[in-house]
Amino acid sequence: MKPLSALRLIWGDVNHANLLLFEGNIMTKKDKDRTPVAQILETQCTKCKLPLTHTVILHNAEGIVERVQCRTCGSEHKYHPEKKKAAKKKAAKNPVKKPRAKKTKKPDAAAIFEQLAEKFQEKKPVLYTMQGSYKTDDVIDHKTFGKGFVTEVSYQKMDVAFADASRLLVCDR
Repeated sequence: MKPLSALRLIWGDVNHANLLLFEGNIMTKKDKDRTPVAQILETQCTKCKLPLTHTVILHNAEGIVERVQCRTCGSEHKYHPEKKKAAKKKAAKNPVKKPRAKKTKKPDAAAIFEQLAEKFQEKKPVLYTMQGSYKTDDVIDHKTFGKGFVTEVSYQKMDVAFADASRLLVCDR
């Protein structure tokens, strides 16, 4: 084996592939991690958040790219190599599956409205204003949404069930 100083190393850029020339033999080199300084490679820019072209500006002791500079925004950052996609593990014959939590269906807004309409059919609706003070089970008349039933009241907010949806309205302002 020849000493390292006897090897002649020339880098070139042909058809977007890095080439190595060792004493007349050409080998394609697909490892972007060993691109020489001042050469261009494509990687994810941490500032632009896009895969853009970068110039290599620093290598570590092993000759692997350590820092790059974005040719678009000019920012200098650590080189982030592409992550290899992990191979999917083969499924076992009897895989142990975790039980999923059952989704509880929310009651339909129209159904809630109908129940409340039957319950409070004798109550007269009060005209809604943001300055008004309301309590649970009040019936209001909203200028846009129509008749509604107050289902919950907290500090300057109230949840009101209307025929199409439940809405959060302000009060006591």
